[in-house]
Amino acid sequence: MKALGAGAAAIAAGVLRGQSGNPYNGPAGGSRGGLLSTIVTGPFDTSSQPNGVRALTVTPQFATYVRIQAHPGQEGKIAIGSAAMATTAGNIADSAFIELWPNWDGSVDNGRSDTWIINDPTWLNTIDLSQIYVWPEIAGETPIVTAFQLV
Repeated sequence: MKALGAGAAAIAAGVLRGQSGNPYNGPAGGSRGGLLSTIVTGPFDTSSQPNGVRALTVTPQFATYVRIQAHPGQEGKIAIGSAAMATTAGNIADSAFIELWPNWDGSVDNGRSDTWIINDPTWLNTIDLSQIYVWPEIAGETPIVTAFQLV
């Protein structure tokens, strides 16, 4: 899998029409068609989970494009990692593979906060959302998550 910049992802998303529909929950791989279907969108709340760590989905859900952003205006970092984050007894952020910083006062980068994007360069729905875990540094803060799959 390869991470693309926001511009490249926007172009790819622009080529394929966004459409909500019946998400594909089967095994990864294989062409699913030419329409992008939103399967996760909006603020992502982890407050009901132990240690505030939560997988993007409870059951395997395969996507072709995932975008996670620290919520502009909030103050804490967002850690992204694997299941090891949910079982870490010490500092959860130590088991993360990336931390996103918010732009809490809008003073830099035109008010944008850090964003992490990953997509399947072959567009075959191979990213398992149940294996991506999110942890906001400050309880109750919500990163913005968007995930698409081809259907």
